[in-house]
Amino acid sequence: MKVLIALVLLAIMGAGKASAQIPAEWQAAAQAVIGEFERDTPLAAKPWGNETVQGWHLARAWRKHNNGNVEIILAEYLTFVAVCRSGCAGSTIAGQGYIAMAEQAKALRAQQGGPYALVANSNAWLAGIADPTGAAAKNAVLWGKDLDLAAADYATSNIYALYWLLARLKGTPVEQADTFSRYALFVQLRGWIGTRCLDIAKVATVIGAPPKIETCR
Repeated sequence: MKVLIALVLLAIMGAGKASAQIPAEWQAAAQAVIGEFERDTPLAAKPWGNETVQGWHLARAWRKHNNGNVEIILAEYLTFVAVCRSGCAGSTIAGQGYIAMAEQAKALRAQQGGPYALVANSNAWLAGIADPTGAAAKNAVLWGKDLDLAAADYATSNIYALYWLLARLKGTPVEQADTFSRYALFVQLRGWIGTRCLDIAKVATVIGAPPKIETCR
């Protein structure tokens, strides 16, 4: 319940400032969280450029296409900043136009039988991958306890479908599981990346405070 309340508060914060500028707390949160996620990847050596701004515009474009508004939530912002760390020139996602990817996400939701089925099936898929770190199985169990967190809201279920699409683009099952887990954590707020359990539920909940990333078990 506390996590759900935090997510709602973050959505309200984003809605209030969406038409003005990027909340400073969100920019700091993006660099802190994504930097932590990238710590064991080649992107860790890449200097930060204007990804926090690119991600803001891409998230709002995605939201406008899918929901008809630009009142993005923190999970969407973190998602598209992470996308832009790998390259999002021309409003692209993994080399494809964001509208094309949005339509693929919409089709995947329908194919799976709706948002709850999509989240449940992605958990089952994740659980079936032989991940040597054990993160995939742990996340599948943890995230299977509360499907509402990803499925109850239209915006979160949309980007959750995108996560599955992005994961499937990777070359091996282990890479797919790792990619899905890293993105899904933006919505789930708590989960495993390799042998690390991270909790980002409080990362941007206090105005003017530094980002807070916690460890978990």
